[in-house]
Amino acid sequence: MLVEENLATKDILSSYQSPFTYDFKFSTLKESLRQNGFIQYKASDIDIESKITIAREFKALEQDPFSAAENHRFIRYGNALILPWEKQIRPIWLPTTLSEDDQELSGYDQGNITSGQDSIRYFNALSQNVKLSHYLNQLITEDYALTFGLKEYYLPIYVGIHFVKLTSDVQNLGINMPDSFHQDGKPFTFAHLFYRSSNITGGENYIASPSEKNKRLEDVNAENIYTHFTLKNILDSFAMHHSSVCHYISPIQKIPNNQLSYLGERWVILIDFSLTKQKI
Repeated sequence: MLVEENLATKDILSSYQSPFTYDFKFSTLKESLRQNGFIQYKASDIDIESKITIAREFKALEQDPFSAAENHRFIRYGNALILPWEKQIRPIWLPTTLSEDDQELSGYDQGNITSGQDSIRYFNALSQNVKLSHYLNQLITEDYALTFGLKEYYLPIYVGIHFVKLTSDVQNLGINMPDSFHQDGKPFTFAHLFYRSSNITGGENYIASPSEKNKRLEDVNAENIYTHFTLKNILDSFAMHHSSVCHYISPIQKIPNNQLSYLGERWVILIDFSLTKQKI
């Protein structure tokens, strides 16, 4: 077990060479997001202390209480506010709530993802250590800089931060939810790969016309798929403007007879932005 953990740690902290373009000319990326409804890019480099803190957080994730156990999906969630009128933009982390057994939770408003179900779901909260990590706060700020139509808003911007891990062995897939083309119910979502083990297949991202929403991959009109790609290296990223596109992520599966005996895994940081409403 210790050997497996050390192998995984070595894999996580190794140097990655990404085929994705590292280009933080924000105006160029933002204009591409505005015109196309999505972008692929490489996020800025991470410092080693933040990398270790975030890796530890992913290792500690609890099973998603709203996803079937056989989906092998693990999650923690945090939420914050951004005040668009401030000169120095930074996330202001919101307090957690306590469950009956004193577990810290954060509430996620699903918007219109699951019609007919309760909109608010409570997940295990991100730890204070990871919320204080330099890179996570930087990443949120950089993602916000790529959005449009939010900075002129007169109320705080709501930020949701998911850490999501899928695992797989040879017999069982790691399945993202929902397992169909969907829109996340937020104006913008950013996805940043943190780790993908070398012993898996799948985890392909598909971006399509909104007309394909709620369809399975096999039912989608191929002409309406704008692009598909796989995030492979640390901080390979993509972003979506959800009124413009819908998306789907295929399951992961450990490669049979792979020499690496530990589970196949895919770790992703999801950051979404939405408007708040005044209620008096």
